[in-house]
Amino acid sequence: MMFRRSGERGVRYAFLERECIRAKCWAPGHYQHRGATGDGSRNTGDTSACCMRRAYHGCPDDSEREYDVALSKLRRSEGWKPA
Repeated sequence: MMFRRSGERGVRYAFLERECIRAKCWAPGHYQHRGATGDGSRNTGDTSACCMRRAYHGCPDDSEREYDVALSKLRRSEGWKPA
């Protein structure tokens, strides 16, 4: 599921599902891809707009995922909406 924030043109953040907007683990950001490069720096220069919790630790299991309707309202007031 893709989300975007009002005022950020062309940036769409990848999340697992539509309900992520009300999840306590919500953490949008830009993940920096690392890997082998010719000069040895390991910085490939590629970034992805996605959930940082998902990128670094993976999503919590369905039984461990916590949702809160108040968080959804807060995030929508901050400009977050499905893309």
